[in-house]
Amino acid sequence: MESIRNNLRNLFARHEIRVAVCGMQNSGKTVFITSLVDHLLHHNPERNISDARRFDLGDFVIGDDADVKAIHADRDAIGNFDYPAFRNAFANNEWPDKTNRTSELVLDFTLENQGADGWPIPFVGKKSRRREVRLRILDIPGERMADFIMAGLGFAEWSDAILGNGKHRRKHLGAYRETAEASVAGSDDAEEAILLSEYRRALDEARNAFDRFVTPSVYRVPLDGAKDSPRLLGLSGKEFAPMTPALREKYPSLAKKFARHYDEYRDTVASPIVDWMKTADKALFLLDVFSCLNGGTQAYNATLAETNAALDVLGSKGLFNKIREWGGYLVKRGMFPISSKNIRIVVTKMDLADETGRDHLLSLARQMFGKKAQAVTGFRSPDRAFLPCAAVQTDGERVGGNGGETKKAAYPGIPRERKEARPGEGIPNVIPENLDDWKNCFRLNPINPAWFNLRDDLPPKHVGLDAIACFLLDIPAPPKAESR
Repeated sequence: MESIRNNLRNLFARHEIRVAVCGMQNSGKTVFITSLVDHLLHHNPERNISDARRFDLGDFVIGDDADVKAIHADRDAIGNFDYPAFRNAFANNEWPDKTNRTSELVLDFTLENQGADGWPIPFVGKKSRRREVRLRILDIPGERMADFIMAGLGFAEWSDAILGNGKHRRKHLGAYRETAEASVAGSDDAEEAILLSEYRRALDEARNAFDRFVTPSVYRVPLDGAKDSPRLLGLSGKEFAPMTPALREKYPSLAKKFARHYDEYRDTVASPIVDWMKTADKALFLLDVFSCLNGGTQAYNATLAETNAALDVLGSKGLFNKIREWGGYLVKRGMFPISSKNIRIVVTKMDLADETGRDHLLSLARQMFGKKAQAVTGFRSPDRAFLPCAAVQTDGERVGGNGGETKKAAYPGIPRERKEARPGEGIPNVIPENLDDWKNCFRLNPINPAWFNLRDDLPPKHVGLDAIACFLLDIPAPPKAESR
């Protein structure tokens, strides 16, 4: 009887924290999650390791029982985050392969409070210094975020939203829209071939213009992740393209066919992600400022637009606006419960900058997304919305193809008093007027992760990752935890 009571107590006492990790492609989500979990698995504040590796959680300690769980079946829409494989890549001094599948990492552990207070135990009326925690982290490929618009929309509504009107019309869909509006195909089969061909052409134009808002997203990243997989407009053998109201009326059978294909794709790819996010407690959006500068004006504007759209989603705006309008408080909280205070924007790759350069990266992030961050997180000062981080600190970079290494030099911050900064001189404090001059000024690809596998239990060096862990675990961040 006592064992039953203990099991029930553990069931109700387990504290589950669900975290959605979002960001554009190549922002470092997989590296971030792998390093965070590596530190939690090997957390021991008494271990004699360098400050750059020490994971400082203040009065709190992660127990030795920490363990990664696999809870999803192979055919689930959301898979298991392959932590062992990603961690092994670091051990081999390599970056993990790009992830194309939405996956979840589940980590169970005991969190011990060695400070003055503890947590209340349900139904017991006492406090405990130990808490059983389940941390669930959803890794969302950046390309999939373009499909979020599908959630709650039928094919007709999605078509109207994609094709848009007025200022909401997307440039790369201009030729496709004209084709759709002026189509004179004689049969459903002929019309289907025209629409699919022209929509492919439109999405190719979007990709070439660095417009990342490509939906269905499998056209950019196939579900199986294979490089030689065909680019599809939906699931295999069930493709679709947006249709105008007039076109849907002219070809009702084709519209119904596309609607069936769209529904299956939405329910298979988009809805499982959005449904998971509706139950999330916290959200992190990873922002790579270096990539914004490296891409030039066109890529910068596209990244700006897509990031703003993604932050709207996290802030329960845009996509979930209808729910907010008619749902009422309880329904709204039940549908998308992430409160503004539980959203942060993580500025990544801070290890690639010196101290002044890090200040400049944060300054650039505030210039790009300060108003949006303020609106989404609710902070009057947007500074609190941004967290600096390098999940894995890099030590060197490859030279040629011989596997040799040279010491990595951090990009310096260009002095503020210097009004005219030369491209490539360092990290500017303000967004350059001509971003095209700054294309590829920051070499990121050749840089290796630090070789940290001196012992199997040794996690990687990092910058500011422990402060983010404190935020996720709802524990006070110790003083000066932001710089390790």
